[in-house]
Amino acid sequence: MSTSLPVLRTQARRQFFEEGVCPSSLPQQIAESWLRCRQQGIADDGFDPLVSADLQQALQANEHLLRVALPELDGLYEQVLGTQSVVLLTDAAGLILNTTGNPQFMKKAEQVALLPGVSWAEASKGTNAIGTALALADSVQVRGGEHFLAQNIGISCSASPVFAPNGRLAGVLNVSGDARLHHLHALGLVRLAAQQIEHRWLSMAGDEHWLLRLHPRSELLGSPREGVLSFIGETLIAANRVALHWLGLSWQDLGRSRFADLFEAALKPIVAPQQIYTQRGQHFYITITAPKAKLATRPLIEPEFNERSVVQPFQKQLDKAVRVLNAGVAVLLQGETGSGKEVFARALHQASQRSKGPFVAINCAALPESLIESELFGYEEGAFTGAKRKGYLGKLREAHGGVLLLDEIGDMPLAMQARLLRVLQEREVTPLGSSQSYKVDFAIVCASHRDLPKLVAEGGFRADLFYRLQDFTVRLPPLCEHANLPGFITGLWQELGGVKRQIRLEDELLGALNRYPWPGNVRQLLSLLKTLLALADDGDSLGIRDLPEAYQVPVSQASLASNSQGLIEQTIAQFEGNISKAAAALGVARSTLYRRRRSLA
Repeated sequence: MSTSLPVLRTQARRQFFEEGVCPSSLPQQIAESWLRCRQQGIADDGFDPLVSADLQQALQANEHLLRVALPELDGLYEQVLGTQSVVLLTDAAGLILNTTGNPQFMKKAEQVALLPGVSWAEASKGTNAIGTALALADSVQVRGGEHFLAQNIGISCSASPVFAPNGRLAGVLNVSGDARLHHLHALGLVRLAAQQIEHRWLSMAGDEHWLLRLHPRSELLGSPREGVLSFIGETLIAANRVALHWLGLSWQDLGRSRFADLFEAALKPIVAPQQIYTQRGQHFYITITAPKAKLATRPLIEPEFNERSVVQPFQKQLDKAVRVLNAGVAVLLQGETGSGKEVFARALHQASQRSKGPFVAINCAALPESLIESELFGYEEGAFTGAKRKGYLGKLREAHGGVLLLDEIGDMPLAMQARLLRVLQEREVTPLGSSQSYKVDFAIVCASHRDLPKLVAEGGFRADLFYRLQDFTVRLPPLCEHANLPGFITGLWQELGGVKRQIRLEDELLGALNRYPWPGNVRQLLSLLKTLLALADDGDSLGIRDLPEAYQVPVSQASLASNSQGLIEQTIAQFEGNISKAAAALGVARSTLYRRRRSLA
């Protein structure tokens, strides 16, 4: 006689939680999630729903997702009404936005925190269908005792991710019910509903782009089972997962593939279903709708900006940093504010052997001195007034198995530096209010815009900690000192979608941007480029006239020669003694500025 599923799950939990053995009876997805949760020290921390104002802000931020998903939420509710279940929609971080379902089961759902405003990310709720679907970007079913936290073993959950047309993971659709009942079709229902949401989302953007619908059977064109592709000009910019699967594409092909790369035909309006062959020899029935008007604003759907382009000029340094980090040596990033230190750290994490572990960042300058200790080391329940119920894990333990970024470490108080040094030496963390220590294993990356050796000499930073962290230092130059700034700017412009929309940056504009001092570095440049992109029409050619006023007034070399030393010294003071930035602001080379200062001295 076969062993029942509940008995198997009980035996599995005993093996894992009491004996430390990962049971072979668990599905692979569940076993891997349990291991991730154990590594991160996930524990029952209760639940604190967002306050009303914060929840409203989250609802507004996900307004479009809610609008396209609402019909499927209602339809799914009708299908599970008699099965003691609740239907949930979350955002991309696992925060529940909407719940509807069986009134009797809703009470039980509330008891286990299946409520709007509560996060069900895997990092906070352990193995569960919502959080694990987000972690895997795939459909998941988690039944009863397969949940990592014991308080959730009374529910059975099925979830499917929902993707925006540009491939961004937008949220999760989930059905949760009583674990004592069979929910044989729940996973199939949420998969189908997620597919229908994605279909509706893409179809709603049809007036602004070329929209191609395809299916092997002509009678299914127009149904949620069809594939849908969207083009700007000849360039593929959006799709649903059905179309990508049929054509052998991935989200990374958006913005890269052209119509002619995919089909043996020309891009033109097709009203009645027409058979067409792909470049791979497949045949589909298609219809094609032309855009109704030229885009006057930034398109609603476009490939996501890839942050790695920011660190592309420093690829050699990144490669070396990866080797150092993999060897267990700390990496120190030095650079001005906005120069891309955190982006570099994220790229370092992704390229390292710890890429599957968490990336945890904390800005030491952004926290009050009284909170840094609790944020880093965590605390036990009741450790101080205002402490969370069940305590707090702390960033050092959250980073277990991954990479910890201590940003602006030069602003860390001396007392915390001593505790951090002890953790790095002993690889153990003792939370506030606790006598128990916990083993931690993480790689450490530190970043600062301050002169750390000078701080050490002045007594503002511990020498022993500094020498522990400075074995490998990467210096990220200010933006105005990039070796090929115009090339860097045009590369970012392409990544942001400007080239895809056929918006050209004129040479005069690139020259002005090359001369600008960029006190805000890469962060400021990205902000400007996004503004230009938002205000431009497709096919525009942008010149100096299109720049905000602050970027249009470089001082020429002639005006420099006709002015007194006061202008020069004032400009240098404005940029805190940085000659490169002052020279760029004045529109001259550094050597010219040096010569002019000497002649006026």
